[in-house]
Amino acid sequence: MKYRIIHELPDRLRINLMIPKGSSINMDGINGIKGVVSASFNNKTGNLLIRHNGDGVVQKEVIGAIENAPLSLCLKKAIDLPERVRSQSGKGSASTPLENEFLTGSTLTRKKKSVIAAGARLIVSPLFPLPIRTAIALYGAAPFFKKGIKALLNRSLNIDVLDATAIGAAMGIGDYRTAGIISLLLKAGDYLEEWTKDKSRKMLTHAFQIGDEYVWLKNNGSEYMAKTSELKEGDIVVVRTGSRIPVDGVVIDGEAMVNQSSMTGEPLPVLKRAGLTVYAGTAVEEGVVVIKSQKVGSETTVSKIVSIIEGAGHLKADIQNHAERLADRLVPYTFLLSGLTYFITGNPAKAASVLLVDYSCAIRLSTPLSIMAGMINSAKRGAVIKGGKFIERLSKTNVFVLDKTGTLTEASPSVIDVIAFNGYAKDYVLRHAACVEEHFPHPVATAIVKKAKDEGLIHEEDHSKVEYIAAHGIASYLNGKRILVGSRHFIIEDEGIDDSCCKEIISMAASGGHSILYVAIDDKLAGLIVIEDPLRQEASEFIKRLKDYGVNKIVMLTGDADAAARNVAERLGITEYYSQILPDKKTEIVKWLKNSGNVVAMVGDGINDSAALAHAHVGISMKHGADIAKEACDILLLDGSLMSLIEAKNISKKAMDTIKQNFKYIVGINSSLIFLGIAGLSTPAFSAFMHNASTVLSALNSLILASHKDAALKKKRCKPR
Repeated sequence: MKYRIIHELPDRLRINLMIPKGSSINMDGINGIKGVVSASFNNKTGNLLIRHNGDGVVQKEVIGAIENAPLSLCLKKAIDLPERVRSQSGKGSASTPLENEFLTGSTLTRKKKSVIAAGARLIVSPLFPLPIRTAIALYGAAPFFKKGIKALLNRSLNIDVLDATAIGAAMGIGDYRTAGIISLLLKAGDYLEEWTKDKSRKMLTHAFQIGDEYVWLKNNGSEYMAKTSELKEGDIVVVRTGSRIPVDGVVIDGEAMVNQSSMTGEPLPVLKRAGLTVYAGTAVEEGVVVIKSQKVGSETTVSKIVSIIEGAGHLKADIQNHAERLADRLVPYTFLLSGLTYFITGNPAKAASVLLVDYSCAIRLSTPLSIMAGMINSAKRGAVIKGGKFIERLSKTNVFVLDKTGTLTEASPSVIDVIAFNGYAKDYVLRHAACVEEHFPHPVATAIVKKAKDEGLIHEEDHSKVEYIAAHGIASYLNGKRILVGSRHFIIEDEGIDDSCCKEIISMAASGGHSILYVAIDDKLAGLIVIEDPLRQEASEFIKRLKDYGVNKIVMLTGDADAAARNVAERLGITEYYSQILPDKKTEIVKWLKNSGNVVAMVGDGINDSAALAHAHVGISMKHGADIAKEACDILLLDGSLMSLIEAKNISKKAMDTIKQNFKYIVGINSSLIFLGIAGLSTPAFSAFMHNASTVLSALNSLILASHKDAALKKKRCKPR
């Protein structure tokens, strides 16, 4: 069997199998190889992923098994594989010429050859006597008859039945030339559809090209060349001017201007130097950087984007499902109209012209292409949308619910003051707060740990197991004393810690609009940690853009005190906000907004946002957010820029507009062809040609969306410091 190795890592192998689209393979032979941990196959992409024990012999055995396996023995279900090939499975027979065609060429090549052969038969058939012309016409029509009969046996009245009936009608009146022309045009349309799909796949590949085949690695001061497929986590990679970065990692040496347009849509290159993160698929335009690999192969951000887009077919938009169902329901009426045409006119040619026009092909091709093109364009601009239905929902969203910390404010807040009470020292409060907070993945926790480090405070791991209490704080035991770190609601109200001794100081600290974290030790208030949480640079512009796009309600949620929440809301022009709320309250607000007839998007980044994200029509998470939030979300903002979300909303609306536009064109053109056929102004051949032409044109119109740009949308990004 023909194959192509995509990634080859020490314990993992990803291979693309060159088999008919939609086929599945028999995994028993591969899973039976000793040392193979797991094997999975994606019949949409043709990719086979094998995880093994790291033994090179196992990898060779897997590749050998694939190389030596004839196609007919590997396929469990080959939709496009002719019966005479499948009937030989298991008999040990040599590969047939038709099977070799699958082995040596792609589906696109096979369909191209089919069109050329049909054209050649049409040209030479008039040179032969009638019996041979009949045989040639039957041979050319056989694939369509087979599909039509198969559909009828499956009790499906679809486009395959329409095509077979139209060709059969032409042959029934002895018009073999028209039957040949129809067969040629249908095959040409089939080829052009496959060409369009192939173009979309190539567009996806080019949009997120990961890197060159070979890379330069550095080890013990010397450089050597290696295959990209051999990269592993921790490798030191050197990338120079003109080369693509092959890994996600951190720059440890050098400086370079990096073009990140494939990831963020930024038109200008950005400066990358030591300490900054770079991503696979981006390109070095000028300079040299030395990168420590953190993610390689299928684990890189760009590879995951491609996987999301490739696998998003099961999350169809409602408009797509509706259009497909409508197109299928119209097929019986096409038959009815054709029958009435023949009954009224007695002209089989007019009846055949009606049969050759349908709405299903164009809708089924152009609609998913519009969705995929929108997803590609959005991902290139920094927002990964995980399915067609979320594109549709985002285009309709009229309410945005925004978490404050890490979403409207910077993901890197800072500690500006530590206030100690009841005999505790500032250093003691900060040291032990950092000791427990370092177990909690949140920007505020990171700020506390960083402050302790900057102050030179070493915190020993002398506490017991840390308990995280959602949206409240953290609890643990320190040398037998209970330590609590969290919100006022948690410390003062829930835990009943007395703050009467320092209410005035607390009030003064909170009045500045800063976030306050309370620390209690042994049932006493030990101190406050004052957090400065600056607004994102683009937050104000983001809110303005949302309003410009017709979002009629913007709600801010936060667990912070009212003073901090009010300060942010007033600065951003947000009139509705809720402070000091728990995760269940966030979820209740989202549900209430949904039940009020709104289409709700929720943007958040923390563990306490995950439930609300899951309940919103569209859940949106920042890249720096907690893993559970990123998993629960429907849209992930790769670069953390809120303006990426604005662009995603604009692209989503454009995708829906394109689908509706295509639908109007498809219905209009094909309905006109039906009436022309009934009136006798269109021949069956002309109807077939125009129908296929409209299908391909609608598909190409969908692909244009992948390069859609809006000059009005300009991101404001922070330059690296």
